[in-house]
Amino acid sequence: MIGGRGLIFAAWSGVFIYGYLNAMLGIVLPNLMEKLALDKTQAGKFFMFSSIGLLVSSVPSGLTMDFSGTKLVTCLGLLLIGGAFWGLGSIGSPRFLYALAFVLGLGGSMVIAGENTTISLANTSHREVASNFLNLFFGVGAFVAPFLVMPILKYKGFSGVLKTSAIMTGAILALHLSLSFPAPVAGASFPLGSIATLIVQPRLLLLMFLVFLYVGTEFSVWSWTVTFLTTERGYPQQSASRIISIFALAMIAGRWTSQWTLVKFGPLLFLLLSAAGAVISLGALYIIRARVSVIIAASAAGWFMAAIFPTALGLAGNYFPSSVGTAISLVTTGGWMGAIAIPPAVGFIADRSGVSRGVLIPVGSAFLMIITPILLLRMQ
Repeated sequence: MIGGRGLIFAAWSGVFIYGYLNAMLGIVLPNLMEKLALDKTQAGKFFMFSSIGLLVSSVPSGLTMDFSGTKLVTCLGLLLIGGAFWGLGSIGSPRFLYALAFVLGLGGSMVIAGENTTISLANTSHREVASNFLNLFFGVGAFVAPFLVMPILKYKGFSGVLKTSAIMTGAILALHLSLSFPAPVAGASFPLGSIATLIVQPRLLLLMFLVFLYVGTEFSVWSWTVTFLTTERGYPQQSASRIISIFALAMIAGRWTSQWTLVKFGPLLFLLLSAAGAVISLGALYIIRARVSVIIAASAAGWFMAAIFPTALGLAGNYFPSSVGTAISLVTTGGWMGAIAIPPAVGFIADRSGVSRGVLIPVGSAFLMIITPILLLRMQ
C-alpha cells in the first residue's frame, strides 16, 4: 500500500492513540495508585518520568526526520508505546514503573512529532489548518477512552485495560508499516550545527514558551481532573471520567471549528483569544461546585484550549520551512519541558495542601500563555 489517503488515515490513528493514552492514564490513575500503593507525589513522578521520555526523544526525532523521513521515527514510537502498555499491564510492583513511564514518553514524543511533520510536509500551504485537523483526533482518542476503559476496567481490571491498549497500538503500527511516507526535506542535508542557529530565533523561543505552558496545562487536566473530582467533589469515578470525555469532545469541536476561526482572525489573534478563554474556563472548572457549571466549564476549557498546540506547530512550519521536522520537534520539546514541570508540581502541592490547591497551578500557567501571542503580534 502507498501513501495518500491511507497515510492521512494512519496519521489520524497515531494521534488518536496518543490522545487515548493521555486520557486513559488519568482515568486509571486511582487504580494504579491502589494497586502499587502509591501516594500522590509518587503518582506525580510517574508523569514526570513519562515527560522526561517525551523530552529526551524530541530533538533527535526531528533531526532524524529531516535526514531520513518520518516513517522510522513514527513506527518506532508506536512500538515503544505498545511495549510500555503491555509492561504496565503486567507490572506487580513499583520496581519498573518509572522505567515504563519513561519508555511511554519516548514513544509518545516520536509519534506526535512524526505525525505532525508528515502532515506538515503534505500540506505546505495550509499548515495551521492541517495541523488542527490532524490533532482533532487527539480529542477523539481522549473522548473514546472512558467509554472503552470503564467496561474493561470493570470486568478485566487494570491489567486488561493496559493490554487491550497494547493490542490497539500494535494494529496501528501494522498500518503504518504498510505505507510509504514523504521524502526527507531539502535533500536531507540539514546540519546538526544549525540547531544552535534555530534555537536562538525569537519566534521559535516564543513558540517553545507557549507550548511549554500549554502542554503542562493540558497534561495537568488529563492527569488530575478525575482525581480532583473524586477526592474533592465526591464524584464517582465513572462520572468524573465523563467530565474528561466532555472536555475531549469540546477539544474535537474546537479543532474542527478552527479551520474557519483561524481564517477569520489569523493565527496570532486566534491564539490570544484562545489563551484568554482557557484561563476563565479552567478557573471555573476548579472553583465552581455546581455540576452543571462544571460541565459547562469543562466544555469551554476544551474548546478554547483545542487549537493552541496545533496552531503553534503550524506556525513553526511556516516560520522555518527548510527545517520543518527539527523546528516542530524543538517546539514540542518546549511542551515536554512543561509536562515535566507542571503536572508533578500539581502532585507536590496536592500532597501538602490538597488537590483543590494543586489544580490551580494549570490555571496560572494558562494565564501566562496570553503573553506569547501578544509578543508575536508586536514582532509582525
